[in-house]
Amino acid sequence: KPSFQNSIEVVGSKLQEIMTIIDDIIEAVYDADFDFDFKGIFTLLKAALTARGIHNATLKWSDSQSSLAKPAIRLLGLNAILVILITLYKLTRREIAPLFVLQCLSHYSNFLIFVALAGFGSHPKIKKGKRGDRRIGLAIWTLHFLYAVVLVLGFMWAECAEGNVYPISFLMSDALFLASYAMLLFVKKRGFDVKDLDHSDDDANKEDLELFEAQVAVFFSQQRILAIWHSMEMILGYILLNHLFEEAVTCDENNDAWVFNFKVGKLFLLLHTYGVKQSLGVASKVFFKTVSKLEKKRMKESKKKGE
Repeated sequence: KPSFQNSIEVVGSKLQEIMTIIDDIIEAVYDADFDFDFKGIFTLLKAALTARGIHNATLKWSDSQSSLAKPAIRLLGLNAILVILITLYKLTRREIAPLFVLQCLSHYSNFLIFVALAGFGSHPKIKKGKRGDRRIGLAIWTLHFLYAVVLVLGFMWAECAEGNVYPISFLMSDALFLASYAMLLFVKKRGFDVKDLDHSDDDANKEDLELFEAQVAVFFSQQRILAIWHSMEMILGYILLNHLFEEAVTCDENNDAWVFNFKVGKLFLLLHTYGVKQSLGVASKVFFKTVSKLEKKRMKESKKKGE
């Protein structure tokens, strides 16, 4: 009975927190005198809940002594800002250039997750100075440079033109993501593997190694899904919209935004915005959900040992 009562109290407190967030958002919308429909309010609510989840993740890392703590907090903070921006984008006239910037930054944030794991790692004794490290470092810095170039040039070229409604900017961004994914797989096989870690009998080292393995596995499983997703974006955007369904999406009078005429066009926008949100969710899965799952697993194991 006490455990059931505690569960009811926990659920009740969570519902109260959610209702408080809903009331705050609705009140803020009315105070600002925005002409939003309920769909817009629901969109803001989802963003608020997502941002709150990311905030909870940063709190978990704030007390950690791991060398990965600071990079994790910075990445989670960056993703929280991008989640808010993609939500605000949905409430605008949906110009092309801002969507491209958000997509490119979401790709880059995924790349930064790998850089954080490779450079800091949850395991404190990743061996350094191995043969090939310089080539790996050069490849990573090259990708930093390429993302900066694609972001600047893509923003300049993010325009809609008759007969070419899908700008080359998105092709550049998605192609760079796929290229970086291939490079990261190469780095993982060459010098970013659990074989390069110190396998000592110390319990703390074992826990660190277990977390490191879990984070790497989750990261690459998410990257595989995103690689498929962004490949679909490229096919739908470049082939279908430019050649097969030319009237589904057209340009507005300023040639800086899309006009969606059919369901195929709306599906195209949904793919892009959802893809950005999926990319931004990877950091939370790597740095928060993976840690929480391992903590629950260890608690169960310790209880079994105690019994």
